Amino acid sequence: MKPTALLSVLTAAVMLAGSLRLLPVQTVCAAKPVVFTGISGLPFENGEPFKGADVSSVIALEQSGVRFYDSSGNEQDIFVTLKDAGVNCIRVRIWNDPTASGSGITYGGGANDAAHAEAIAERCAAAGLKLFADFHYSDFWADPGKQRAPKAWANYSVSQKADAIYQFTSETLQKLKKTGVDIAMVQIGNETNNGMCGVMLADGNWGDAVWNDLAQLWNAGSKAVRDFDGDVLVALHFTNPEKASNMQYLAKMLNQTHVDYDVFATSYYPYWHGTLSNLTSVLGSIARTYGKKTLVAETSWAYTFLNYDYGPNTISQMADLGGADYDVSADGQTEYLTDLFRAVANVPDGMGIGAFYWEPAWLPVSRDYQTAAKLWKEYGGGWAYEAAQEYDPDAKDAGGSGWDNQALFSEDGKPLSSLYVFRNITGSTAPEQPEIKTGKNLLQNPGFEADGGWSDRPTGWTLHSTAADHFDVRAEDVRSGSYALHWYSKTAFSGSYAETTVRAAESGTYRCTLALQADESASYTVTAETSGGKRETVSGKGQGWSQWMYPELNAEAAAGETITLRITVSGGDGTYGSVDDCSIAAVIPAETQPLTTTVSSTTETEPTTTSTTATAVSVTETSTAESTEPPAFCIGDATLDGIADVSDCVLILRFCSGDTEASITDTGKRNADCNHDGNLNDDDAALLLRAIAKLTVLE
Repeated sequence: MKPTALLSVLTAAVMLAGSLRLLPVQTVCAAKPVVFTGISGLPFENGEPFKGADVSSVIALEQSGVRFYDSSGNEQDIFVTLKDAGVNCIRVRIWNDPTASGSGITYGGGANDAAHAEAIAERCAAAGLKLFADFHYSDFWADPGKQRAPKAWANYSVSQKADAIYQFTSETLQKLKKTGVDIAMVQIGNETNNGMCGVMLADGNWGDAVWNDLAQLWNAGSKAVRDFDGDVLVALHFTNPEKASNMQYLAKMLNQTHVDYDVFATSYYPYWHGTLSNLTSVLGSIARTYGKKTLVAETSWAYTFLNYDYGPNTISQMADLGGADYDVSADGQTEYLTDLFRAVANVPDGMGIGAFYWEPAWLPVSRDYQTAAKLWKEYGGGWAYEAAQEYDPDAKDAGGSGWDNQALFSEDGKPLSSLYVFRNITGSTAPEQPEIKTGKNLLQNPGFEADGGWSDRPTGWTLHSTAADHFDVRAEDVRSGSYALHWYSKTAFSGSYAETTVRAAESGTYRCTLALQADESASYTVTAETSGGKRETVSGKGQGWSQWMYPELNAEAAAGETITLRITVSGGDGTYGSVDDCSIAAVIPAETQPLTTTVSSTTETEPTTTSTTATAVSVTETSTAESTEPPAFCIGDATLDGIADVSDCVLILRFCSGDTEASITDTGKRNADCNHDGNLNDDDAALLLRAIAKLTVLE
């Protein structure tokens, strides 16, 4: 690089460093998956956590004409879209009678009576989603400041209210069950810090008598759930976890008054409720002290400050963020939700069981005010309507959604990238396994780079194609390097496969891995078979464009036997996908592993381009120093600090200019090769700088 060019880019980097709040860039370095471990007694297989969304308003919105789409822009049932994005449970609020006496005009807020809950339950059942039923025991919004009893129960005694709660809960759950939905959890009351259903702790001076009254109401709801299905979790819901002593007090009194429940749930909004470390601490203390599972029942973050309708947004400017340090963008939502799930997963002993995003689809119903006002009144898709003042005199006539800029869908109903963060949240009840260390990759052409371009007969591989258009090696949808095995077919096909064979030099276990991405209609089967007759298989389905999956399996082979790796793919009309970075490597037995070094199983990628730039550096050099580096691949991270930022740009530029004091390890060079051309030069630094400034996306 010429000194003037180096100075220009360095100046830009310094200016960026001084003017931007640099965060880990989701499109540059993807967040590591969050794994929940040790969860017991959950209605999920393999200890999977609750990865939830509350879309209570969706029926009213759809009745008002709102439509939702999949990631390709095709109209699709929102419940299918949520399931595809990794959501596994839907929370729905249930009010007793959110309509005006006599007229039946809705109060608004989604008009969430039992009938709306049934409609949502039916959609959940069809999409394979579980249900979290949230009973407010009110006719409209219930929170710490509002806990009015339903109109019909207004003059009931505490005992009569308890009977009514039991009856209403039992009858509603039976109706929901008839839809075929799997009810995973039931919430008894909503944000009940100060009381529930008209029984307020302050009215009894927070004494034992009023606590016993409130416990009677909670236990009535709990008993209804236990009598309905003993496997369904019972949750109680509070808020303000930033007030740790208050939360501890609530948990203590629940225990002292013998309230029967399983899950201590809280709302957590980062702009109001303190730090995530405090959240983990508060929930962990309650879990340890009282043996209760813990949950975040509501959360959200803004992706824009724009307001798409006529109702004021709850979060509308920087001052509203309360010091929470996340970007107001879809990337910021992704980063926040990843951190939130990690905070819940960090609750000790597996007692943190997940989180629910509140109203990620509460979108505007119309850009025209007169049209919108008519729809709000008719279907209840706005926050509140004047009819609600009959029940709550303090209710303000507020149409629109104060939450549209915190949705996980764009204003026109298309999913944001942040919706798919739920795919990165996984569960495991198995104890953490030690790292598996492997030897050299035995494949001759692991990344399909050897032929330097298009090929239907790639070196070291046998291809068999049934796809109508193509199944071959080309420069499309690669994970690393310049090429990948790629397919596309306008019409459905099945049974296309790629196959390669190696010989085992020694007896032992050989680990077979690869990277694969494909559309949702595609399916794959990976098989490892030895000449001795042993066969292992793993199968799966595509998760969408650039959503890379990493199937792996082990083959037991004797010395001299061959191991054949076969990747078979099928798909529907318009299917596509690619395979890259394959490996077959011997597993190194733990007793023979060195104490101070790590043998990397990183796939070898063969460079196919020779740069004419004098300062270009090959990124495939090998060095014994790499044995002590972290094996993670993170585009742009030359410094190996886990994120890509301006410091990486500066290091790359110094290194390529010949600065002897600037060194980059081999792993760092692979990370820094942002354009995947096999060489490290100033083009990579410029590309990374553009990604940090959000002018481009690194793949």
